[in-house]
Amino acid sequence: MLEELLEAFCKLKSKLGVVTREDVKKSGFKEEDLDSAITGGFMQEEGGQLKITDRGESLLLDHRERFLHDSILHRGEEKAKLESIDHWISCHKIDRSCISDFYSRLKAIPYHVEELIPLLELPEGREAEVVFLVGGRGLISRLCSLGITPGTVLKVLRRAPVGGPLELAVRSTKVAIGRGVASKVLVKPL
Repeated sequence: MLEELLEAFCKLKSKLGVVTREDVKKSGFKEEDLDSAITGGFMQEEGGQLKITDRGESLLLDHRERFLHDSILHRGEEKAKLESIDHWISCHKIDRSCISDFYSRLKAIPYHVEELIPLLELPEGREAEVVFLVGGRGLISRLCSLGITPGTVLKVLRRAPVGGPLELAVRSTKVAIGRGVASKVLVKPL
C-alpha cells in the first residue's frame, strides 16, 4: 500500500507540479495512509506541500526495479535473483557505464509502473506511449535512431507470424523491430 501511495504521489507530481493532502485524498488514499507515510519518514509536509524523502525515493525505486524485473522482464519464468547491479549487466545487457542512467530513468517514470507492459504484448491496432527502454547503450541508441524514445506514441500495425518482427507506426513512418527488442520497450497503452 505504501508503494502505491508513493507511485500515486509521483504521478500527481508530474501532472500538477505541487501536491497537497487534498490531491492525494482525491486519488483514493485515506488520511491515515498519508499520515503513516509521513510518520514513517517516506514523505514530508512543508507549508501544505507534500514531498517525497530520500527514504521514500529509495523504497519507490526498489519497488519499480523489482516490478520491472519480476513482473515484466521475467514474466512466466522462474524468478532470477535480483541482488546486484551485476545481474542487470550480465543478464539484461545494460552497460556498466549506463547503470546510473538506468536508475535515474527508472526513478523518473511518470506513471505507476504497474500500468506498463512490454511493447511485445500490445495488440495489433492499439496505440501506446513509450515510457522506458531497458538495455545497454547500443540497444537504446538503435531504438532512438528509429524514433522510439520515451514520450513517443506508436501503434502496432502488424505482427509477422511465427515469432517474426512487429511492424510499427512511429512518428509518421513505418519501422519493424524484432520481438526480443520489442520486449525491452515498456509502453503505457492509450
